[in-house]
Amino acid sequence: MELHATHSRLLLSALFLALYLLYLPVCSGDNVIKSQNDQRQYESFLLSNRLKVLLISDPDTDKAAAAMDVFVGSSRDPKDRQGLAHFLEHMLFLGTKKYPTPGEYQDFVSTRGGNHNAYTAFEHTNYFFAIDKDYLEPALDRFAQFFIAPLFTPEYVDREKNAVHSEYQSRKKDDDTRLHQVWKRVANPRHPFSNFNVGNLDTLSDRKGAKLRDELIAFYSRHYSANIMALVVLGREPIAVLRQWVSKKFSAIKNVDAEPLHITEPIFAEGRLPARVNVVPLKDRQIMRLTFPIPALSEFYRSKPVHYIANLLGHEAKGSLLSLLKKKGWVDSLSAGS
Repeated sequence: MELHATHSRLLLSALFLALYLLYLPVCSGDNVIKSQNDQRQYESFLLSNRLKVLLISDPDTDKAAAAMDVFVGSSRDPKDRQGLAHFLEHMLFLGTKKYPTPGEYQDFVSTRGGNHNAYTAFEHTNYFFAIDKDYLEPALDRFAQFFIAPLFTPEYVDREKNAVHSEYQSRKKDDDTRLHQVWKRVANPRHPFSNFNVGNLDTLSDRKGAKLRDELIAFYSRHYSANIMALVVLGREPIAVLRQWVSKKFSAIKNVDAEPLHITEPIFAEGRLPARVNVVPLKDRQIMRLTFPIPALSEFYRSKPVHYIANLLGHEAKGSLLSLLKKKGWVDSLSAGS
């Protein structure tokens, strides 16, 4: 998805703040620490169903935006139904009880100067949109229904698994995806990272005594719970108006007290490291990637020690590692991160 640079920053802010909220205690009021130069108003709170909410009021914005993060990703795929979380992400766009026509939400957003998308990651699934500032309220009404009453219409279940299969087929020719899949094969097979997270016609087919649609609904009912969701809304309206809209539209999301997945298995099995893996690319390119398993970083979210290490290794100015390697003619680019 492509947006004007300013609009991209608004939307990315919404995305990252939604993720940020999942790890922080939420209290009520104008309680968000911000720069003295930031004239926007903020408020964070919990709805009665324990949905975390952050509101951003910007009277000068020409785009409104929203993002919903669900603390459930491909790591929760059943072993015998890999790719289910990703498939569910696709299905939520294909009609709800209040707005049953598939594509109605997409058409509403795109014809009003907006964009929309979603992605399924290892631990999170994120849905987001941006739209002309005058249409936030009806867009939120459509958006909320994804998490309240999706239809999972049988005919679209059959259609959309073919779309997922096509996505899988197209990725097979991408070298970065191939490299990622090799990394999964090297990982501990008992760790969910090793699973096949995209899905295809094999993993998403009906089986004897196991209908895909039934398992899809069961997965949604079990994991899409308000207590592990976080919502960010940005609009030109005052905070009080945004709060009223969100409370009215999102309080109906069910809270089944879902628990995030706690993984105890190491990502690499004992005795598997150090390891060297050679991968033959499809394109004419040469890449060296060094991977080090490290402890979980959540408790260090304030100090971010790995960001310092990544900055030192990935810096590109004079005197940096990249400048030296480029001077020797050994590399074109270098990056580092966690």
